Amino acid sequence: MSKKLNILFLASWYPNNLLPFNGNFIQKHAQAVSKFCNVSVLHIIAHNQDEKFKIDTAENNNVYEVIVYYRKINSNSPIHQFQKLKRRQEAHLLGYKTILEKVRHIDITHLNVVFPAGSFALYLKKKFNIPFIISENWTALLENTPTQLGTITKKIVQKTLDNADVLCPVSEDLKQALQKLTANLNYQIVPNVVNTNTFTFKEHSAENKILHISNLKDEHKNITGILDTIKELSKTRNDFFITIAGNGDYHFFNQYALKIGIQENLFKIEGAKSTEEVAQLMQSHNLFLLYSNYENLPCVISEALVTGMPVLTSKAGGTAEMITDENGIVVPPKNNKILLEKLNYMLDNLANYNCKEISKNGINIYSYEAVGKQFLAIYTKLLSK
Repeated sequence: MSKKLNILFLASWYPNNLLPFNGNFIQKHAQAVSKFCNVSVLHIIAHNQDEKFKIDTAENNNVYEVIVYYRKINSNSPIHQFQKLKRRQEAHLLGYKTILEKVRHIDITHLNVVFPAGSFALYLKKKFNIPFIISENWTALLENTPTQLGTITKKIVQKTLDNADVLCPVSEDLKQALQKLTANLNYQIVPNVVNTNTFTFKEHSAENKILHISNLKDEHKNITGILDTIKELSKTRNDFFITIAGNGDYHFFNQYALKIGIQENLFKIEGAKSTEEVAQLMQSHNLFLLYSNYENLPCVISEALVTGMPVLTSKAGGTAEMITDENGIVVPPKNNKILLEKLNYMLDNLANYNCKEISKNGINIYSYEAVGKQFLAIYTKLLSK
């Protein structure tokens, strides 16, 4: 196809004025696709505001973004639930009309996260015969997560999955979870992306510097498990330093580390970091550690690999799919004894990892170019049917 396709990125989550980091991995997917297609993003979000609807538009890295803020309905009575659905549909239609004023027509809807935006993808397919694919990243669809889908939500999710033309989970693990929800057999696994202009390879120092980046939610990322293991590690060696950072309650974990007796010269626990700051931290450390109880396909692992960091991670969701003997080690979740053993081993053998090769392989899998081409191939095949 010589003419660029017009792709509607319909996003259940997306960075906005209220939640600036929400679904930033979707934004990165949109930017990856924009290398090959015309991409317009539509996201709606409820807000306590006077106006019934407020539309923000922006051009961001070659992506046309339309965010519709709609006046929030706070009651949950049956009549108000119906009004919420009606208002969401009106917000989607307003945003869609705004996009059509710029691009005239849409070739494919690319739904990002099946719920709650999936209902509008179904509407566009039924009303205008616009096919849609789904990029899926929602941990709630996995079996071993604390979030459980309600009966109505599950039915909406299943209907949307059943009617999608192609399902694009980010991992084999999530694909297996989707197969229990839908009879749809059209799958293509496409991973999350990494901005390889920001996350770049840099020669790492010979120091044993461990890094953990996350949302610092303990029930999810098991920060206390990491710190308990670091305490045990410090009983036999002190030739290491760990940095933990994220947009959670880092003060609590600072106090926890001191309470269990970790020496202050062995750790640093800080708050949220910008994307650029995360990249700099990865370039200045030489071992990435993730010890989650559950996961999907964590962007921080792919970012660490692209910068050339070997990774020590728990087996959760798709993490094991990202790790080979050449770039890291996988341990069971919630098993501090094995984590300690493998952490000791990796600290002793960091020099044996080929960090340049780790970075090269990571770029080949997770770069905007690589992922954008995968989506273009999916779009082209779909439209050729």
